[in-house]
Amino acid sequence: MLSITLPDGSKQDLPKGSTGLDLAKTIGPGLAKSAVAISIDGVQKDLEDKIEQDSSVSIITIDSGEGLEIMRHTIAAQVLAASIKTLYPDSKLAIGPTIDNGFYYDVLSEKAISSDDLVTIEKEMQRVIENKSVINKTLHSKKEVIKFFKDKKEDYKLKIINETEQDNNFQIFTNEDTKFIDLCIGPHLPNLSFIGPFKLTKVSGAYWKGDSSNEMLTRIYGTAWRTQKD
Repeated sequence: MLSITLPDGSKQDLPKGSTGLDLAKTIGPGLAKSAVAISIDGVQKDLEDKIEQDSSVSIITIDSGEGLEIMRHTIAAQVLAASIKTLYPDSKLAIGPTIDNGFYYDVLSEKAISSDDLVTIEKEMQRVIENKSVINKTLHSKKEVIKFFKDKKEDYKLKIINETEQDNNFQIFTNEDTKFIDLCIGPHLPNLSFIGPFKLTKVSGAYWKGDSSNEMLTRIYGTAWRTQKD
């Protein structure tokens, strides 16, 4: 059995191989319903990740600050990126982090993307979200992900992979319905039903890695909140 220390100092025993979701269900159905990720010894993990040893664990819920950031990151990596690839299939995806009050995604597109296109992109994003799809995570070797993104001609993903000394456990997140995939450190929402109101706000240029000697990418900014009141 695993001995899990909860934020209030109490202990919870779990069978080995239990996930964050298993822990949330053990504590209570309400917590399990609102859980989107976990923190193991201070490190954020996906809800379905296994707890491998005795640890201090907290459940991250959608109504927390951490949950909001995970939602924004998932919108960028799984919704905005997927919509860009649908509308601009020849585009190449770069990175999509969170920022204060929102997120952005950098992309190289042969077809220009301007602020006039944001409404169209938002509509495609809404279409993606409507399915409330499950987001699955799989782990892969460096060799596997290099081949995968080379086949897809995703040059920036290849640059990211090749620049790391990591050999294994590259995380691929896949939309269960559309099969859209992205390479990401996570964590992501377990499914898209948790996504709240969002809006794309502007388009600008950004050099790859902020270096003016590199190519100029298109950066699409957005914001998202748990509810309209937020």
